[in-house]
Amino acid sequence: MRDFDCFVVIDFEATCKQGPRIYPQEIIEFPAVLVDAATGDLLSAFRTYVKPRHHPVLTAFCKELTGIQQEQVDGGVGLAEALAMHDSWLAAAGVALNLLAVVTWGDWDCKAMLEFECTFKGIAKPAYFNRWVNLRIPFEAAFGAGRRNLQEAVREAGLQWDGRLHCGLDDACNTARLLVEVMSRGVPITITGSLVPVPLPEPEPEPEPKLKPEIQIQPLAAPLNHCLNWCSCGAGFCYCGVPIRGDMVMMPGQTQGRYFFTCGNWTPSLGPMCPFFVWAA
Repeated sequence: MRDFDCFVVIDFEATCKQGPRIYPQEIIEFPAVLVDAATGDLLSAFRTYVKPRHHPVLTAFCKELTGIQQEQVDGGVGLAEALAMHDSWLAAAGVALNLLAVVTWGDWDCKAMLEFECTFKGIAKPAYFNRWVNLRIPFEAAFGAGRRNLQEAVREAGLQWDGRLHCGLDDACNTARLLVEVMSRGVPITITGSLVPVPLPEPEPEPEPKLKPEIQIQPLAAPLNHCLNWCSCGAGFCYCGVPIRGDMVMMPGQTQGRYFFTCGNWTPSLGPMCPFFVWAA
């Protein structure tokens, strides 16, 4: 039994410049290729250009690397709209999202780029982007460990590279063809990366500590009774449930010798742990 009915292969292109990474980096090409998990057929392709908000003018380096031209991003959509368009494309293809897996070459597309930009811009992304298949891992299971880029992996698999390197849609198509080749060798395609935290086992409850009995100081005057009633607590107890403690001001001054009541949740180093305080009559 297969885990998935379909795979959607993505390969984002983003704003960039020569030298240090541009910040914030933004997606400018959003491509995807739909693959039938049973037959390996490439069913459909999707692409939209995305207009960057923070660095709207592409650098010469970016245009040379990706082949994307300024007029293409100028006529593009926002990332939120691109995600909605991608969802509509999947719906039109009749894809069940719970039986869909995203496939990438590396972890960058989902773990870094899309996650960062959606968080940075406050965009809610579809949940299926929170887990993915890094095709490098099943590829290495089929062809052996070793560091290769996508183009090298395609050639090592005996396939001919098709299209322009760093064109997002061409890269996604070549990744899809490589996926099918790996599948044909009997390597299982399973989720390798996730942004969803794994739930930790519930800790065993610790036994409640036995409390030493404390002397409960009963209220002696009307002002204290009034405060206790106002705090909706029982006689002799602060509103936080701790017995009230009484004391006398020892410091010289106008209040020296006066008695007061405070919450018993008090330590010499931290002082009172709640704000309850009232003078005795």
